[in-house]
Amino acid sequence: MVRILTLAVALVMASLPAPALAAWNWTTWDMSAKDVIRGSGGRVKIASGTANDRVNNWWLMAAGDLRQDDFDFRGEFYFDAEGKALHVVRLSLKNPDDCERLTSLLRTRHGAPRDKSSKLYNFTLTVLEWADIGQGNYLALTSLPQMGDEPALCFIRYRPVGDPNGA
Repeated sequence: MVRILTLAVALVMASLPAPALAAWNWTTWDMSAKDVIRGSGGRVKIASGTANDRVNNWWLMAAGDLRQDDFDFRGEFYFDAEGKALHVVRLSLKNPDDCERLTSLLRTRHGAPRDKSSKLYNFTLTVLEWADIGQGNYLALTSLPQMGDEPALCFIRYRPVGDPNGA
């Protein structure tokens, strides 16, 4: 009986997603900043950021222009302080007018999102979240309309499943 239970647990564990896989492109969550830059084929370079270039506990260390699924993005890659492990990928649409089309693509791929949008003053901050457990990712699409001289924003943030500090 113990052998059967052990085998059943082993089979279930083997079928779980590997948390190191990113949902897109060439990255994995265990990559260093140097690995991400090397794996990008020259599209991503060392980021020349400031001390404010953080997402929670993670630091911006690599960035570059990327194209995926007929969208042009500015990709930003956030790591632990030593640059040894990728923790957040942020893809900002270069043309925020494409945000509705991107949202539609994400809904088609990942189903209905968890909507965490909120009304702020006279505009809506849109935040849609999905869990892509099969790839080991949480992803969130955030968008803000144009406000005065500030341009509209639309970006996707990926973080590994089980990382409480990634979002």
